[in-house]
Amino acid sequence: MPALRDLQLNFVEAVLSGKFDALVGSIHALGSTPERRLGIYRNNTISNLRGALREVYPIIEQLVGAEFFSGAAKEFIAAHPSTSGDLNDYGDGFADFLAGFPPAAELPYLPDVARLEWAFERAYYAPDHAPLELQRLGEVSPDHYGDLRLKLHPAATLIQSDYPLSAIWEFHQPGYEGDGFIDLNAGGAMMLVTRRDMRTTMEPLDQAEFVFLKLLQENQSFVVAVTEALERDPAFPLQERLAARVMQGDIVD
Repeated sequence: MPALRDLQLNFVEAVLSGKFDALVGSIHALGSTPERRLGIYRNNTISNLRGALREVYPIIEQLVGAEFFSGAAKEFIAAHPSTSGDLNDYGDGFADFLAGFPPAAELPYLPDVARLEWAFERAYYAPDHAPLELQRLGEVSPDHYGDLRLKLHPAATLIQSDYPLSAIWEFHQPGYEGDGFIDLNAGGAMMLVTRRDMRTTMEPLDQAEFVFLKLLQENQSFVVAVTEALERDPAFPLQERLAARVMQGDIVD
């Protein structure tokens, strides 16, 4: 008789892989067969994970169609089983999967669209964070301002793409009233996805501010972030942008 842990691991492997041989001897299936019982668990597991992906990536499904999406989801689930008991955590990595998925090779913008959709999912479920108390900055000597590390809100994700993600996103929103034409060569996108006042939002950024916020998110010092931003745009209005980010709750610590 296998130990409980071994039995549990074998069960997980069987459900995820569909290979039941190593487990059937441990199952007594009255009125059925071990294979059929395991098949029920496998079908439910795959269906639940596929449904979770469909909830997170509705635009991807619209772009490729239900049949394509279902096949891609099945491949992703097989390679990336859930590691959390919360289905809301599932789906990270789908963009990278699509980037290496041969049937999606003719849709090079697809991974970036998936990154945008995952950023919205992450923003929605990210923890809250109290706003930055400006008086704390007054406690720092001006000589040490350059050494500060400023933290972005946990909901914040910065996205850069060679494709017009905003146009693709808007086209697939309910109530879209545009002309239905998207020029994939119209230029790329730099944007911040975050949550403000319980509402997820997407904001375009210029290159200087994108670099500034990206370096802050990577825990670079304030002076490094400012220097790099000014290299992109010598007229970058640092004081104005910094104040706005603090007031909007994008910089929180």
